[in-house]
Amino acid sequence: MAWSQITLPQLQPLQYKTTSFGNALNFNGTNTYGIGQVYVQDSITDFTIEFWIKNTGTDDNNDRVFCSYNNNALHLAKSATDFKLLCTDLGGSASWQTPCTMESNTWIHFAIVKNATTLTVYKNAISVGVYTVTAASTLPTMFRLGSSVDGAGENGNFTIDELRIWNTARTRTEIQKFMYSSIDPNLFTALKLYYRFDQGDPGGTNTNERGLYNSAIN
Repeated sequence: MAWSQITLPQLQPLQYKTTSFGNALNFNGTNTYGIGQVYVQDSITDFTIEFWIKNTGTDDNNDRVFCSYNNNALHLAKSATDFKLLCTDLGGSASWQTPCTMESNTWIHFAIVKNATTLTVYKNAISVGVYTVTAASTLPTMFRLGSSVDGAGENGNFTIDELRIWNTARTRTEIQKFMYSSIDPNLFTALKLYYRFDQGDPGGTNTNERGLYNSAIN
């Protein structure tokens, strides 16, 4: 196995907002972004990524919300009005897809579920897009939030909360059951990453808040 050195950028204070779940993390669409990683022993083939998001500003066509760090396995993005998807390295199309609209200043729950050769996008627990992928394709463990690069580059303007990554394909019933509440990660072994974004002060400078806490690690 070949290893490559990744140089991490200088970390900036996190920008938090108040939500019904506690705090949420805001990205200003200019130069804010985050880097995260799922720590697992085995490759992630089937998976579910879910989160709440608020479209808080105008963006270009494909400004990033979530993206694989080193390839095009899974990129989730937004424009001023639409939710966008790219899953080329999962075996999907090489072109951006538009599963649904994305209303402004409204909290929306999205879940992206890969089950064998099917990738399904759920908006508020309703299927809005189904795409064909390769069954053996895997989700990279390292990802970015809010940008396609480490810095200014296709930066999304949004607020995000309750980001969860599971190493299993969650059903619509399971998504709907838990989407409106925080969950106890000790009860779900398939939950591999859980960012609640509850640290920090809403609207504060948060000078010392420069890391994200994964509640699924215990």
